[in-house]
Amino acid sequence: MRTLLIALTIPAVLVACSSVPDRQERHGAGNQRKPAIARLAGDVNVTPSVSVLDKGKVLISYSDCAACHKAADRKRGPAFQDIAARYPMNSTYIDILAKRIVLGTKGAWGNVVMPPHPTISEEDARTMVMYILSSDRESE
Repeated sequence: MRTLLIALTIPAVLVACSSVPDRQERHGAGNQRKPAIARLAGDVNVTPSVSVLDKGKVLISYSDCAACHKAADRKRGPAFQDIAARYPMNSTYIDILAKRIVLGTKGAWGNVVMPPHPTISEEDARTMVMYILSSDRESE
């Protein structure tokens, strides 16, 4: 009986010991820095006022944006700082992103689906986008 117990214990210990480096490697891989986000081409041609940015912040706080987005970390959707890192404060991008908020989109950040928000006006969506794009300056 004792021999059987030893015979079963040794393989179990070997398996457990051999899997520890795998856990450490997986854990270590999570600590790597995420790759830099490539900024899209375009000149900054919009400088929103402080009151517009404040209004954008309020509109976002009263919306369901926080269900999928966070300021600095990816949640279901990209972080606001990542969006700001990709898109310059440009009227064309502001219009495109505002339409994506209102109409919804898929594929801009992988397979993530941005549901439509038809109750948000395009003007309010533009204001929200300007606030989001301004978060790039806060991180500098």
